[in-house]
Amino acid sequence: MMTRGEAEELLRTLFADPEAARRRALAELVPAPDAALASIGHQVVGIVLRDTGETDDALAHLRRALALARRVGREREADVRATLGGTLVYVGRSREGLVQLDRAAAELDGLPLARVLVRRARVLSFNLERFEEGAEDLRRALSILDRSDDDVWRARALHLAGLTRTGLGDLDAARRAFNEALEIHSALGLTFDVAAGVHSQGWLAFLTGDLPTAFERYAEASVGYGDAGFTNVDLVFDQCSAFLAAGLGADALDVVERALVARPLLEGEQADLLLALSGAALAANDPERARSAADDARRLFRRQGRQQHWLRAELFAISARSAAGSRPDRLLPRIRTLVALARESGAPELPQVLMVGVEVGSRVRSARARAWVDEWLEEASSFRDSAMGTTRALGWLALARRRATVGETAGVLSACERGLAALDAHQATFGSHELRALSAGHGADLAELGTRTALGSGDARRLLRWSERWRATALTIPTATSEHDAATSADLTALRAQHSRLAEARVHGMPTERLQARATRLEQSVRQRLFHAHGSGQVASALDVGALLDALREDDTVLVELTEIDGVLHALVAGRGRVRHRVVGDAAAAATAVDFALFTLRQAARGRRAQLDVAGARLERSLLGAALDGVGESRVVVSGTAALQGVPWGLLPSLAHRPVTSTPSARLWLRARAAVPAEDDRRVMLVGPGLGSGGAEVPAVAAEDPGAQVLDGDAASVAAALAALDGASLAHVAAHGHFREDSPLFSSLTLADGPLLVHDLQRLERPPHRVVLSACESGVMAPVGDQELLGLAAALLSMGTAGVVSSLAEVDDAATVEVMVALHARLRSGGGLGDALLAARTVAAGDPVLAATAASFTVLGT
Repeated sequence: MMTRGEAEELLRTLFADPEAARRRALAELVPAPDAALASIGHQVVGIVLRDTGETDDALAHLRRALALARRVGREREADVRATLGGTLVYVGRSREGLVQLDRAAAELDGLPLARVLVRRARVLSFNLERFEEGAEDLRRALSILDRSDDDVWRARALHLAGLTRTGLGDLDAARRAFNEALEIHSALGLTFDVAAGVHSQGWLAFLTGDLPTAFERYAEASVGYGDAGFTNVDLVFDQCSAFLAAGLGADALDVVERALVARPLLEGEQADLLLALSGAALAANDPERARSAADDARRLFRRQGRQQHWLRAELFAISARSAAGSRPDRLLPRIRTLVALARESGAPELPQVLMVGVEVGSRVRSARARAWVDEWLEEASSFRDSAMGTTRALGWLALARRRATVGETAGVLSACERGLAALDAHQATFGSHELRALSAGHGADLAELGTRTALGSGDARRLLRWSERWRATALTIPTATSEHDAATSADLTALRAQHSRLAEARVHGMPTERLQARATRLEQSVRQRLFHAHGSGQVASALDVGALLDALREDDTVLVELTEIDGVLHALVAGRGRVRHRVVGDAAAAATAVDFALFTLRQAARGRRAQLDVAGARLERSLLGAALDGVGESRVVVSGTAALQGVPWGLLPSLAHRPVTSTPSARLWLRARAAVPAEDDRRVMLVGPGLGSGGAEVPAVAAEDPGAQVLDGDAASVAAALAALDGASLAHVAAHGHFREDSPLFSSLTLADGPLLVHDLQRLERPPHRVVLSACESGVMAPVGDQELLGLAAALLSMGTAGVVSSLAEVDDAATVEVMVALHARLRSGGGLGDALLAARTVAAGDPVLAATAASFTVLGT
């Protein structure tokens, strides 16, 4: 039979392996005739059941433990009472739980008192956010524990001190406490407590705006909790918050939904997850789901006495109703109450509360509402010096809106610039291209206000600068290239093999569900690990309009930059030393014209009747209007909005007979124009498997270019392709392309041993100078964030590739051969990609299928 000392040690260290501790307690302690041993056994079982969500059974065991403890002595009874009190708080019975904790503390002194104080401090600080009271309990507890040899409870107290100091805003003291606690827990080998310490380090990183470190620590903590057999709801909540801060709404929703069904939940855990679900649903544009979750969370938090959490739930509830179109005059009283409560409690969400109030109040036509909006804008603008970049940006947005109400054009633009600069710094912390692109959504309101204000100023140069300010900023900073860590490389290799098995299963009509699930898990593993990468800190430079005009004059080129403001498409025409502004028309009509043009090209490629001239004329009216009037025979480069990147510009009558290229932004065009090949004239041609044409254009082109390196058949493996592409002056890839709208950086080209992913290309030390992708729809890109793009062609441009030829629609195999032969012939004679594609269109003229194929290809870059 276990001794009393051994039983106490099992209780003290049960979090090292909770399930093993529960089994030992049930087998050796609960049946014991000794009341002390049986009391400890029931207490151990109750704690483990509580943490797995079996609250009724947990409370039954703890009450039995308390009854037995009364027969043992005051110290044993008080210890069980403290555990029972904490459990009652966790299940939402906060007042009853605090009564039990207070009774336990009143009955003890010395080391037993310190352990009770630590448990009460956890409830006060962590559950009820009464940080000052929690800090005082911890001060008293540590004054005792520092003189003891109980490292387990001392480390727990230090960890709680870190949480409490964070709540009080003393992040340096919190970091010291977390680090000291983690050092002790690591030395003791306590898996669960080590995971909790790493988790807290991630939370601290999140609070200081270091999201890559937060993602890394959260992932490490998740593994640690998993090793301890535990699903931690607090970690899920924090992961959700980090995903939302990074613009990853779908990921936030996914992590919460999985946690909701992972195991039975305590009432407090359920409330936390409902709060997280509400925020994630708002980010996913599902206001009805957000409202329902927020309302449920509000009721639970109110019952549990968790005021700060209730404030957050109320914020989401009002935001969801506003997004769903509820009457603003009915929401305004709730906003006023929430603002007052947030001010009184010093809630960190106060700036968000104020700006939601501004949005709601601005839609109410009354003098009182206008006065409240002015008051809230003034208060929100005081957060311009916040430690969090996104909160600083919110403060600058508030100041810009204040200045806009009195017509201070220069002041509005200055404030918008300062806010976007704060977000530039936020973006620069990310090494992940996906995170940089998605986080741009935080700047949408600032960029929109700045661009609208510039339009109102009547200054075309100013409008061009603001059209550029928040356009494709994630692409403008070259992606840092480096070898993936061993785990990521292994996952990418496994993913390639999994895709090969999937393809084989589909050919033979075999089930693919398990194979697809495995591929999805591998993709998520790669994504999550890449989120840990830190950025270089480099931010995109502003557009120098003078330098742009000089470059355009030197190249005899005109830039047409399209920008959408309040649903209207505008064209900014830069060239010949000046910038002109033209109003084009309805932006929705432009998008419809693009869809029609792509449909027409697909019909023509299939040999069906198609009116290419009608589609081209409609495109020109809807996208350019009179923008090209007076540009003469100049070359043209077009920078569309993110929603208008997939445009077959060569189909437009005014562009069909001149060199035309496109670019996500003028700044990227300037960078591409200045790019030079890493090596002189090394040309590579890759042929993937399964092509209807067999890659027939490659032998035809290679026959005219015997110096080109050709990889086909088994030789066209991913590893060989990457080695050949690195530093090539020109790469031609004839391989099936697969665009992944759900995850654009997993878009791929199919090679002999599986897919060549965008993630693989980002490992290249020297990107190929120019790339020709001859497969169908290889140039499709996804607009994400705010005016950002993800996809194969966008990734190449971001890495430093000067230009990419790719197709926007289905193309005819035989016609592609003739188009590619003409394109390469012009490249060999010294032309750029715009010249080469013009040569291909010229050869194709007169044949509907050839013409449609040539028009389906576009140039991104130079």
